[in-house]
Amino acid sequence: MVVYSFAGDDPLVCKDYIRERAGLPRWEPARVQARPDPIARMTSRVAQVAPPSKPTAYVYQREDGQPYLRVNRTAAKGFWQEQWDGTAWVKGAPKVKIPYRLPELVAATDAPVLIVEGEKDVDNLLALGFAATTNSGGAEKWTADLNQYLEGRDIYILPDNDEPGVRHAEQVAAALQGVARSIRTLNLPDLPSKGDVSDWLEAGGTADDLTALMRQAPAPEAQPCLVKSSAEFVRGFVPPDYAIDGLVQRRFLYSLTAPTGHGKTAIALLFAASKALGRSIGNREVDPGRVLYLIGENPDDLKMRWIAFAEKMKFDTEAIDVHFVEGVLKLSNTGQRIKTEIERLGGNVDLVIVDTSAAYFEGTEENGNVEAGTHARQMRQILGGLPGGPCVIVLCHPVKSPTQGNLLPRGGGAFIAEVDGNLTCWKTDSLVSLHWQGKFRGPDFAPITFQVETVTSERIRDSKGRLIPTVIAKTLSDNERRAAEASSRSDEDAVLSILADNDHLSLVALANALGWTTHNGEPNKSKVQRLAERLKKAKLVESDRSGLFLSPKGKDEAKRVKTNAALAGATYG
Repeated sequence: MVVYSFAGDDPLVCKDYIRERAGLPRWEPARVQARPDPIARMTSRVAQVAPPSKPTAYVYQREDGQPYLRVNRTAAKGFWQEQWDGTAWVKGAPKVKIPYRLPELVAATDAPVLIVEGEKDVDNLLALGFAATTNSGGAEKWTADLNQYLEGRDIYILPDNDEPGVRHAEQVAAALQGVARSIRTLNLPDLPSKGDVSDWLEAGGTADDLTALMRQAPAPEAQPCLVKSSAEFVRGFVPPDYAIDGLVQRRFLYSLTAPTGHGKTAIALLFAASKALGRSIGNREVDPGRVLYLIGENPDDLKMRWIAFAEKMKFDTEAIDVHFVEGVLKLSNTGQRIKTEIERLGGNVDLVIVDTSAAYFEGTEENGNVEAGTHARQMRQILGGLPGGPCVIVLCHPVKSPTQGNLLPRGGGAFIAEVDGNLTCWKTDSLVSLHWQGKFRGPDFAPITFQVETVTSERIRDSKGRLIPTVIAKTLSDNERRAAEASSRSDEDAVLSILADNDHLSLVALANALGWTTHNGEPNKSKVQRLAERLKKAKLVESDRSGLFLSPKGKDEAKRVKTNAALAGATYG
């Protein structure tokens, strides 16, 4: 309520008059509280804080009972260590460790020893009549100088219920292998997260309960000796188990590296069909077995090739024991599912083909050493771990600017380090040479020649009914290889002969002059292009904006070709 008085009277009197008429009590000024003293307030706050508790000290003694190390622990889980210098405790831990409660450990000669993670746990176990010890410093701080005190003893490791506790148990077990008589790890039941044996005892666990659990602990597995005799060493030899005789072995991981268009998929499909059918590849025997093919690139193209292979090799696509996985999948997520589905089929897998490595790469940098190494190990673990221990062949793209002498897979040295061999493909005209480069575990082999050919099938037509050409591969005998190489040389000679009479010809003009056409009757420019590149590399042909022409060296070679052709009665064009 706002009141404005025009009488010029005393404001306080006016205020009292208005409050009286309104039925309100008289106005009284509020009491002003004194501002609290900041020093007093701080003192009061400090007084409310509980005084720090005195740290608990755990003294490590030598065998003769002399003090050696003191570990001081606070309620806030802070700690520091001191060593005894003969007269007083000085800051810092000694260089050599001894186990906690060493005199009691030595005295309990025949008793099993419980190794825990903290001094309080040891004290609680000793109070119940057990022999127990620990190391200073906490989890994962076990050192080799502690091992001598546990030689020939039966060990039970009681880990805390957390990741550091698990790692600590593993570290202690590994350190005592070959030192202790036996080692068992005993995981206490119903421990809370980060709980230890003291928590277990406080929750009601008894000495009798612990003794019963120790009796039930599984017996340790016998550990193989690290140092082997010559007889033991050679006894472990496992003969090579070939998926393709003399070429690739089961349980091995291979890369198959080639540039795009150099026949790696065609050869991989030939391997798949030959393995499933048990048909030789050249002169190499192939036992029949199941094949798994992972298609991460161009599944429709691969379907057409597979249909064409079926017609050429005369197998039934409905019956052949080759199985496919389509699409770009994360093997880390789908590996177990693939394994389950393979097991459902029954039997083993003998050959796995991955097309391509890049399609299944789960990292961010394919050429990064760390990620590439992880990628290779993942494929070995997931795919190589399928039933039967199959041979795994991973089709790879090469490093930048590949040449026939530089066919290493992307991924740097880390990828090569993880595979058992790097197979390579290099295509010249219709011939593909399969060999290896960089690394190959197993007997060396001579390059194997395949021929890729363009074929059609009545089952492969487009939406307008036109035949669609596709590419397949076949192995060549030595005689077939020599004939194909001679044919390739003859094609080069034909180009030289035509250019000797017709300077500056285009690719189309050369194809027309030689009568080279594609399956649909068009000039075969790609064939002329391949031949021209080889002749340029040999410095026999050059080119400018007007087309191809012979170099001085090429003119001399063309004369020789024409002379030989005349003697043989051959003609070109």
